[in-house]
Amino acid sequence: MHVESHCTIDELDRRIASSKCARQRQRLRVIRWALDGLTADEVARQSKLCRRQVQKWVQRFNQAGLDGLNDRPGRGRPTPLSAEQQVQFQARLAAGPTADDHVCALRGVDLQRILAQEFGIVRKLSSVYHLLHALGYASLVPRPRHEQADPQRQEAFLKRNCPHNSRPFKPLIRRSVSKSSFKTKHVSVSKGH
Repeated sequence: MHVESHCTIDELDRRIASSKCARQRQRLRVIRWALDGLTADEVARQSKLCRRQVQKWVQRFNQAGLDGLNDRPGRGRPTPLSAEQQVQFQARLAAGPTADDHVCALRGVDLQRILAQEFGIVRKLSSVYHLLHALGYASLVPRPRHEQADPQRQEAFLKRNCPHNSRPFKPLIRRSVSKSSFKTKHVSVSKGH
């Protein structure tokens, strides 16, 4: 199997050791073993890939070097927003809720409505969350605090009503000594009667 010399073996070894992606490490090892002179079948056996897959990675390395081992873009379904619309949508999210939204924090259903009304894109709620994830947003955020909330009153409420501040727990089952009047004797048994 012919392998172009796009990089040295030492550089390949460094990349294998420093790569955090398991798929990338496997691809680099395929090239390393191919540079060592192993056949496609031998590399396939060691890497637990099929021979055709090994040949594909060697071909991509021969054509584009180390960049050929990266995942190619275009996998998966494209986002429903164009690049310009993505910037506008992110600006809308950063601005927060408006008076027309009638909420203090934007939820998934609110974003679904905004996409439909302002961008003309109708999506299921799960697709809206997928879009947010693709744009780099996390779904878990702290609950917003109301502007009229009083921290002292909230602290006093927690002190009064939290279970860890209540009386100590008493077990429901009493630990008592048996009040049985039976007395038992220890009987010794001899082998020879």
